[in-house]
Amino acid sequence: MKLLAQFQFIGYSLKVKEIRGNSLYIMKKINIAILIVLAASMAACGSIKKAASVTDTTTTTTTTNNYMSTLDAVIATLGDWQTMQAGGNIKLGAGSSFSSSIQVRMVRDQSISISLRPMLGIEVGKLIITADSLFAVDKVHKRYIAEKVSLLTSGIPVTVSDVQDIFLGRPFILGKGTLKESLKDQMTVSEVYPLVLTANESYKGYGYVFNFDKAGRIASLSIMPTGKAAAAYQVNYSDVHGTTAGNIAHNINANATVENKNIAFSLNFKDIEWNGKVNIDLSVPRNYKRMSARDLFSMFSN
Repeated sequence: MKLLAQFQFIGYSLKVKEIRGNSLYIMKKINIAILIVLAASMAACGSIKKAASVTDTTTTTTTTNNYMSTLDAVIATLGDWQTMQAGGNIKLGAGSSFSSSIQVRMVRDQSISISLRPMLGIEVGKLIITADSLFAVDKVHKRYIAEKVSLLTSGIPVTVSDVQDIFLGRPFILGKGTLKESLKDQMTVSEVYPLVLTANESYKGYGYVFNFDKAGRIASLSIMPTGKAAAAYQVNYSDVHGTTAGNIAHNINANATVENKNIAFSLNFKDIEWNGKVNIDLSVPRNYKRMSARDLFSMFSN
């Protein structure tokens, strides 16, 4: 028994050394995980300013009462929720591949927390986004980042609610929240079977489209250059099924370009719990060194 314990301890020590040796790489990936979702939802992670509202006259004239009832049917699948917590796995490819177990916590319209646990369930890093702040912690090297969330959004009217909807596979209007009765006139039904929902407003030459499968479950979010059929960026959803919070995607896959690098991203949720007590710790760790925004983005250049 003592010999077994010694081997277990040696194995644990090797794992910790491996975590330490790869911690900078790990921190690159946890930041990329959020950046790619934002990039995929906004068509670029840069200074995109809101353009004039662009409405396609063809699709607008076909928005009939029947199409409005289709929107009602979609809205009926979007249940209410207040908190969410889940385990899962994240996979990233940006020249080299990386995967890790994660824990995700959300407080609706307020915050998103992603805890990265690549080995033995040990948290080596976390990233938290709130309405006005970005907070990342490298526990291995005792470093942290605390910045305004505008570092990522660059003035785009994206909200925490929008990013939560991207993670969960729920249609939304950028800057205004999840699709609901009062927002129906800002979404056009361009096809009914399978269902295609197009936001009426475009942003700097890009529009966004939600595609559904024949069963009425969300299949993808596509970022489309105005007037073109091919998507520039796309988030694909699968394993969509009903929960306390309505239809939720349990698998998310995306591709985007961040800092001139092509990045593939996949996220799988497991054991989602809704409306329980969720604690998201934003306290500054003692004796940790603060990193700058420049340090954060320099991670992409290596």
